[in-house]
Amino acid sequence: MFAKSKEAIERAEALTKEKLDELELEVSKEKTKIVNFQEEDFDFLGFTFHHWRPGKKGNNQIFHVTPKKDSIKDFRLKIKEKTQKRLTLSKEQWINRVNPIIRGKVNYYTTVIKAIKTNEQYGQKSRCVTRWMRTILLSVDGYIRRRLRVAFIHKHPSQKKGMKMNSKWNNAFFVGIKLIPSYWLYLNKAYGYTLQDYLEELKSKSKQKVQRAIERTHEKGEEYYTPHRLQKMQNAWNASS
Repeated sequence: MFAKSKEAIERAEALTKEKLDELELEVSKEKTKIVNFQEEDFDFLGFTFHHWRPGKKGNNQIFHVTPKKDSIKDFRLKIKEKTQKRLTLSKEQWINRVNPIIRGKVNYYTTVIKAIKTNEQYGQKSRCVTRWMRTILLSVDGYIRRRLRVAFIHKHPSQKKGMKMNSKWNNAFFVGIKLIPSYWLYLNKAYGYTLQDYLEELKSKSKQKVQRAIERTHEKGEEYYTPHRLQKMQNAWNASS
């Protein structure tokens, strides 16, 4: 329940308790608390609701919703359990081990989007923002790809790690072998985001990341494209071609 003051929420709490008593139900004290949403976050049904803060334009307050830290930790742990490098499997088998986990987690995370859309259908414009959710899922996707690269290398021990494998087994490669990116699946279910949109966005983010790195090295009076880096890039290109 939401209210504009502590007194109002306490009155609502009392009325709710009274009605539940009539139905011979009770509120769990362990799972119930009052928070000041201007300053405090709270957890509910596997999500963390982050307190009000100014929006980008500064006109309206917004709040972010993300999966609880325990949920993301569990997500990564389940992926880790399914990508033990002691196993020697085909790429298709590895993908089949992790995709069900990704689908299950993302299907639950999209309940936030469904709630937002339902509210809008009833004329209630939501000030809930899911941008942080996307950032978290991008990070999880990177973790999944790293785990799979290590698993692939175990089957091909002659392959070297590092830039070569990041280039050879890149984002497009994983999409090609039907790994489900959690970031893409989330936005696809929410807004019809396509795999092509996903690859183009990641390509753009990668270019921006390199550009920022170049600017930082130049600020230090150093050169970004050193002979050593250029050689590594050439080796990676050869490995992926």
